[in-house]
Amino acid sequence: MIISTLDSELLRKCIRAVEGRHTTRFDEIQLLKRKISSAYKVNPQDVPRDIVTMNSFVELQRCNTNTTFIIKLVFPEFENIKESKISIFSALGTAIFSEKVGGEVVYKTWKNENHIKITDVIFQPEANGNYYVDKHDYGYF
Repeated sequence: MIISTLDSELLRKCIRAVEGRHTTRFDEIQLLKRKISSAYKVNPQDVPRDIVTMNSFVELQRCNTNTTFIIKLVFPEFENIKESKISIFSALGTAIFSEKVGGEVVYKTWKNENHIKITDVIFQPEANGNYYVDKHDYGYF
């Protein structure tokens, strides 16, 4: 598992900002912390193009129906389900983060266990030269 040093830093700060607060996403945050801790960290310019990073547009396929859909993986404050912007703290967001095209992930919602295949990373910021973040866009600094 590979993540950029920038995503690692921002996500750790984001997690610290919500820890200690009551949240229904406790399990996802714990899984995300484990993913970050165990991942191999690389400079943003060294992230392979087929890895799901923050702010990536990702094409996903439901394994049971073969239907596809596209989401953008975002920080929690930018989540907007109607616009297909999925929070990193959601079950789906945590499941696909740092995973590779072709990989299959399983995530649980209160209703179902879902099997999703990552079919494409349509847009990845790092692959497009976006190696920095405007610190004013995020409340973690």
